[in-house]
Amino acid sequence: MKKAIAALLFCSAAMSASALLDGDGYYRVQNAMTERYIYVLDDKGSLNFQATTAELGAIELWKDYNKTISDPATVIYVKDLNGKKQDYDLQTQGTGVYSIISYPVSIRMADKNLGTYSIFGRNSGLTRYIGDATRSTKDRGYVTSLENGEYYRWYFHPITTDDTNYVGITPEFEDGGDYYATLYADFPFDFHSAGMTAYYVNTVADGKAFLTEVEGTVPRGTAVIVKCSAEEAVNNKLSISSDVNAIKGNCLNGVYFCNNDLVHKNQTPYDKKTMRVLGKLSDGSIGFVTADISYLPRNKAYLVVPENTPAEIRLTTETYSGINDIVAENASIRVNGQTLYISGVASAEIYNITGNRVGRVTDATNGATFTLPSAGLYLVKAGNTVVKITTK
Repeated sequence: MKKAIAALLFCSAAMSASALLDGDGYYRVQNAMTERYIYVLDDKGSLNFQATTAELGAIELWKDYNKTISDPATVIYVKDLNGKKQDYDLQTQGTGVYSIISYPVSIRMADKNLGTYSIFGRNSGLTRYIGDATRSTKDRGYVTSLENGEYYRWYFHPITTDDTNYVGITPEFEDGGDYYATLYADFPFDFHSAGMTAYYVNTVADGKAFLTEVEGTVPRGTAVIVKCSAEEAVNNKLSISSDVNAIKGNCLNGVYFCNNDLVHKNQTPYDKKTMRVLGKLSDGSIGFVTADISYLPRNKAYLVVPENTPAEIRLTTETYSGINDIVAENASIRVNGQTLYISGVASAEIYNITGNRVGRVTDATNGATFTLPSAGLYLVKAGNTVVKITTK
């Protein structure tokens, strides 16, 4: 009986390990010798064939399958660049190996029985293989290039929705039995697990962030708030889908990198004046708050707001009725084409969607106009009210 169980476990492990690369698609890439997974944590690097030097600090390797499940940096799109299975790009986090090292890579079967592959680049008759440079049992490792051998063998595990290689969300906050997280990922997705909903913020006004539910697929590169179905990632599975058109009018944004490595510093400073992140309000509910952080975390959403916005912004699924013709306090805000009409307020400030001020209107009590620099999405702060204006 014990032998039968052992044989079953061996077969299961072999089936999982020997999953073959099957055309363009989303995979996790794992070193066959060290069992570490590839994480793409930066977009800078180089590979010099003639000098036999490589700077591949953008790619780190980590053990622990459970760690990979909720990390978008491990979801890699394998793309055949010429349709001949000769030149590939490994794309993720808004970048790719081709962009990082200025060369495509080749992927060739190393051992069909084990399902392992070698990844290498070629130029002027020279070949450089990519492998795990950290030959130890540590959780963290780094890639290297040059030789060939067992540490240069990789598994390509297709992303699935079963328990072998799924993408799930680990919630960040709980509010009254509901679980929430934000996500900014370089892949389009639907929800595989029931009871999950994605939202974007369409307007910030009156101390509230007005949410709109994303119907259907969440486009790649879209910052969203996700209401999860449970506390564990295994019950919050995503299904990677085909991409769809971008969402217009989203006040949320995100970054792909927050790297503090000595060689690869790639961080976006957090600005308390114009940024809010998901957190707990003073009453314990979920909302957007001013955070005590120095840099924006990777793959999370943040809210872009004008200066002097309240420190706490409450979430609401109410419909905000005043977008192009707003009356707030004593202020009236209207847009026609690219001309903004403001009245009933001493002054107003106009910001673009990245939080930079593009103009200021003064002495608008009896009416004033402002010409917007271009079509697009703007935030107008009039008194204590912040409204979204869309121009075409």
